Amino acid sequence: MLVLFLMVGLFSTTAVAQQKELIIAGESEPGNLNSVIWPTTSDTNVTHMIYDCLLIPNEKLEMQGELAKDWDISEDGKKYTFYLREGVQWSDGKEFTADDVIFTFDLISDENIPTSSRDVMKVDGQFPEYNKIDKYTVEFILPTSFAPFLNNMTAPIVPKHKLYSSWQAGNFNNSWGINTDPSEIVGTGPFKLTDYRNGERVVMEKNEYYWRKDPAGKSLPYFERWIRIIAESQETQSLLFENGQTHFLAVRGIDYRRMKQQEANSNFKLIDAGPTFSTNFLVFNLNPRNPNLENEPYKYDWFTNLNFRKAVAYAFDKDTMINQALAGQGSKQWSAVSLPNKVYLNEDVKKYPYDLKKARAELEKGGFQWNENGELFDWNGNRVEFNLVTNAGNNVRESLINIIASELRELGIKVNTNPIEFNKMVSQLSDEWNFDTILIGLTGGVEPHQGTNVWMSSGHLHMWNPVQEEPATDWEKRIDELFVKGASASNISKRKEYYDEFQEIIAEKLPLIYTVTPNSLYAVRDSLKNTEITAYGGVIWNIHELYLEN
Repeated sequence: MLVLFLMVGLFSTTAVAQQKELIIAGESEPGNLNSVIWPTTSDTNVTHMIYDCLLIPNEKLEMQGELAKDWDISEDGKKYTFYLREGVQWSDGKEFTADDVIFTFDLISDENIPTSSRDVMKVDGQFPEYNKIDKYTVEFILPTSFAPFLNNMTAPIVPKHKLYSSWQAGNFNNSWGINTDPSEIVGTGPFKLTDYRNGERVVMEKNEYYWRKDPAGKSLPYFERWIRIIAESQETQSLLFENGQTHFLAVRGIDYRRMKQQEANSNFKLIDAGPTFSTNFLVFNLNPRNPNLENEPYKYDWFTNLNFRKAVAYAFDKDTMINQALAGQGSKQWSAVSLPNKVYLNEDVKKYPYDLKKARAELEKGGFQWNENGELFDWNGNRVEFNLVTNAGNNVRESLINIIASELRELGIKVNTNPIEFNKMVSQLSDEWNFDTILIGLTGGVEPHQGTNVWMSSGHLHMWNPVQEEPATDWEKRIDELFVKGASASNISKRKEYYDEFQEIIAEKLPLIYTVTPNSLYAVRDSLKNTEITAYGGVIWNIHELYLEN
């Protein structure tokens, strides 16, 4: 703790009094600075300050131009033409052109590059054709009309002049890691990386070539520096804010009441932006390629047993989760679509209210039995025991896994809880496939098709059994079909029908079991101006417009 406070002092003895310096804190740190390769939230917290996209959602979640100043759509909905901003420069002064856009999509379409963007871009299983028309114009030609196309044009654009040679040499997947010299990493976003110290901080400075200007013609962003302190826990983040060393804080439910009492006599305001788009859920490893199955093959039989998964769902005491993990500041999540997404949320999916009697009945149907000590065994005499992992330092998730383990013990199941470093957890989930169960979450969004890489059986983030050559189950095959149909339908009500059914299947088959959703609670310094806080974008989605006032 002392190290963190002293470290902040390296920047400024009165950090929040500096009008040109924004300081925040977070417990996770980037594992990768290459925005193309499977970015996690800990990566994008940093990289979205460095790179721009063709389009981005605004505060109303409507798509607006960023590097593209305008676009046209053909009458048949198959051709999209994007007109790029002229005069945009990379942070090293080189000009941004259509060549960079084409290069970025060359990377995304390259099957040798592990990226989640490729899955959501495919139309009827095909990656769109894309062409350079001239220096500032590109076009995409789709095999059929594709309703979510604009919403999927949010991939960060990367510089051809910096990365083309490594791609041609077959080394792109190792480019721009966390040990890369910051001066080598260039973008068109508002900031450029200047210093990254593992476990300590990320420091960015204003990109002097950034293309945006304010109405008076002043160069944006207003901040000269953006500093992210790597705090080892959410408690440390709260202490840093309350000690006056950061400018805003994502407030935990357990801290809300105490900070509300402080608000009237402090220099910050509390904002409740409603339920977050993010989710927390338990995912089972249903992957027959799990390397641990060589020694523990019976776990695959448990996790693929639908009665077992239903029993676990009935053991989720969501009232206790809200009261203890979120201090009352949250809601129950039942569906695979985020609570604030009123366009596509299906509120009528199957629900599993807390009921240990029903949980026991499901276990009996699944062939499980108890010994005289109340311990649960399977049909072959194996004691039901498994590991439950989440990311260390996330107090909400750590509390949730303890609640889950406690309730499952009531069913005779032994659960070994194990918080680990975030990037290690992500590696187990997406690369090694060697976990039992993980409590993790997704950031969520408005357009369901952006979750294709999670929900379609071929997706790299199809967490319970990723990158399937053919759907392993009939219900996964049906979800694949629904996402294809949902993408091709232009009518919102028809699309909702398809996505409603998808949500019903997930709720019935339970490859993921949802927990609770916290409210988007923020404490923001009175001195931080121009904020338009939303549940989707948070506090600094418009960081180029923010400034500090004494």
